Order: sequence, then structure tokens, then C-alpha cells
Amino acid sequence: MFQDRPSRQEYTQMPHSQTHTPREPMILVVDDVEANRNVVCRRLEGTGYRLVPVESGERALRAIQDDRPDLVLLDYMMPTMSGIEVLKIVREDWGMNELPIIMLTARAEAEAVVTALEAGADDFVSKPIDFDVLKARIETQLTKVKSNQGLRMANAALDERVAMRVLAFDKLREEVEREITLRKKVERELEQLRGKSGDEGTNAAPEGIDPATLQRVHEILDTVIRSATDGKPVNLALLKAMKSQLSA
Repeated sequence: MFQDRPSRQEYTQMPHSQTHTPREPMILVVDDVEANRNVVCRRLEGTGYRLVPVESGERALRAIQDDRPDLVLLDYMMPTMSGIEVLKIVREDWGMNELPIIMLTARAEAEAVVTALEAGADDFVSKPIDFDVLKARIETQLTKVKSNQGLRMANAALDERVAMRVLAFDKLREEVEREITLRKKVERELEQLRGKSGDEGTNAAPEGIDPATLQRVHEILDTVIRSATDGKPVNLALLKAMKSQLSA
């Protein structure tokens, strides 16, 4: 059993660009038979992939840790550690949407296929390998991973936009609440001022203020109160006019 493998967090923190560029996907070819590895690598040459052959399950796990391949071609039957054992260990840390694994097997019976799929294989190709089929399945799996990565990035960007809008909404709500509180305060003060004026009598002018001036002040107060009641901004020009009338 391969014990010294990285944690999920260690996998995700490894910079992918250190091993290969996105334009050259890396494919790990795992087979205990050298001739099989050589054939697969030779037939996939010139397809735009970087091919890394390893001869055992233990070496495959180490290569996944160190090199972070984009896809694994994994032989089903190998000594010491079988392809199914390797697959189960890898799937403890890597989901099927993150690291696609295609099983290469000489066992074409349904039981072997089901076992591989249940263990976490994304696909399988029977030996002798039809390389046109293998190339098509490799491209399908790499496209699937790329699409999932794009979807995760889009979701992350959407989450960020939603968070920013929530913050903006909270700030706007606070500003509106302050404005409502201020307007209510102005309304109370104006009502109190109007009440005092009413107590003195609208037809009896206070000493020093002629009835016409007092009437004009009441009209201004009524206009200001209506504006405040309707939720409109208080007209400062009207208040200055009222002050001017009282100072005249």
C-alpha cells in the first residue's frame, strides 16, 4: 500500500504551471509491461500531449503527487498493486471531474468493466487498443475537465458579485434608514412649530408682526410640512424666506 501520498489540500496547493503548460496536457501512462508503455506513447506522439510512462502503481501515485497529470491511462492488471487499487487510492483525493482515469484492460468481460467503473474509472479501453477510440476518449475526458473548471470559475465569480451586491444593498439600506429618521425628526419639529403658531391664533398677530406677514409665514410652514409629509426634501429656500419675513 502506498502510504506517503499528499493530502487533498496539498494536491490543490501545488502550482500546476510548474510541471507543464495548459497547451500541452500531461498524460500519465501506467503499465508494468515496457512494450505496452512504449506502444501507447509512440502511438500518441504528435497529438499535442506530454506523455509520462511509469511501470508500477507505486510510481504512478508518486507521479500524480509530483507532476499532477491531466489524465491517467491505467493498466487494469499489474503485480504488487493492481490498477483497481491505484484507482481507489487516487479517488480518495481526486474527484472524477478533476483527474480523469481511463482503464486499459485485456479483460473485456462485463464484470471487469463494472469493477473499474465502480472504483472510480471515467472510461475504459480494451486491449488490443484501438488508438482512434483511445484518442477520442482522451479528448472527451480532457474537454469535460476543462468545462468543469470553467463552470467552477464562473460560479466563484458569481458568488463574488452577489457578495458585493449584498454589501452595497446593506449600505444603501443604512443610508435610507438614516434619511427616514432625519425626515421624521424634521416633521416632528415642524408640527411642533405649527402647533405653537396655531395656539397664538391665526387671526391675531403677535406683537411686532403684522397680520399679512404672519399669514405668509403660515403659508410657508404649510408648504414645508406638506413636502416633509410626502417624503420630499425640505425646501431650504422656503425656510429662509420665512426667517426673512419674521426678521423684517
